[in-house]
Amino acid sequence: MDVPDTYTQQYGKKQYGGFIDIVQPLIKRPMFGFEKASFNFALRAEYVDWNVGKFNETGGNISEDIFAIVPAVSFRTSSQTVIRLNYRYQWQQDLLGNPAARTAAIQFGISSYF
Repeated sequence: MDVPDTYTQQYGKKQYGGFIDIVQPLIKRPMFGFEKASFNFALRAEYVDWNVGKFNETGGNISEDIFAIVPAVSFRTSSQTVIRLNYRYQWQQDLLGNPAARTAAIQFGISSYF
């Protein structure tokens, strides 16, 4: 993608981030007609910096980043299918480094691995 030189600071040439996801089975036994079902607790922490670098004019940090903590419960019907309910709490800083906006959400997902 061609980005004009005057816009590159806002666009972000370099990003980095990562996450850790810990899942702990609480109950493993046949449930609801599924022979190898499990009920789990999970905790995820994630961070991403969308724009690594400093402003040319001031030398100040370009702050566009997100940090989130996500506790969850999940029901795994088999080793390849999971139904998960997350509560996501995140802190998001804008480009200029203003105090982080805090938001929360409830997320529901179904995943199948094949």
